[in-house]
Amino acid sequence: MPIDDVEFQSLLEQVRELHQLADELTHSSARIHANVRARLNWSEDAPAPTLPPDQGKLADEVLEVLKKRRLSSSQARQLQRAFFGK
Repeated sequence: MPIDDVEFQSLLEQVRELHQLADELTHSSARIHANVRARLNWSEDAPAPTLPPDQGKLADEVLEVLKKRRLSSSQARQLQRAFFGK
């Protein structure tokens, strides 16, 4: 069962704040995005890029939100679009 609307909206806001923080933390959030994508779709062929400690901590937080198990597929896609901007 997917999470309820109130909890989802809270997660969505959290992802938007993490996206903004990624933009503020580095001039190019592409490396953080690449790290999170690689870890979401783990593959030995495409290891996650190494990040400095502060960026790694942020990537960990983003990953924790995006990997919530009770998200419906549409909720998961919406959260990923909010963070990755697509």
